[in-house]
Amino acid sequence: MKPTEIINAEYQRLGKDSSKFLRALNIAINKKIALILQEGDTILILITIGEKEVELHLFTAEGPLKVAKALSRFIKKIRDTDLKVVYGSEEPVQTLKMLETLGVKVQPSDKPNYKWMAKV
Repeated sequence: MKPTEIINAEYQRLGKDSSKFLRALNIAINKKIALILQEGDTILILITIGEKEVELHLFTAEGPLKVAKALSRFIKKIRDTDLKVVYGSEEPVQTLKMLETLGVKVQPSDKPNYKWMAKV
């Protein structure tokens, strides 16, 4: 699946409209402040919010085992960069537990617009 198909499928599953998010993502990509990583039918969107800090958005059309494998690869790719902190707010509790299982220490965010953060 293409990233837009994965995003649309996730929004439809939640009963929401993806058009606003997709427009904002397109603008961020054109400004070169957003990047999409894809493993199978799971994508991770990284949006720069500060020096060495990114906001994360995870979308998937896969089951938990494939998501865990994709997350493991995403974590390695992020750790291979100079990023220091990642932030998020929309991920379900299961995803945060999966991150901790993969060695990522998730903690409450130090920024008001986000629910959690992790130092990488």
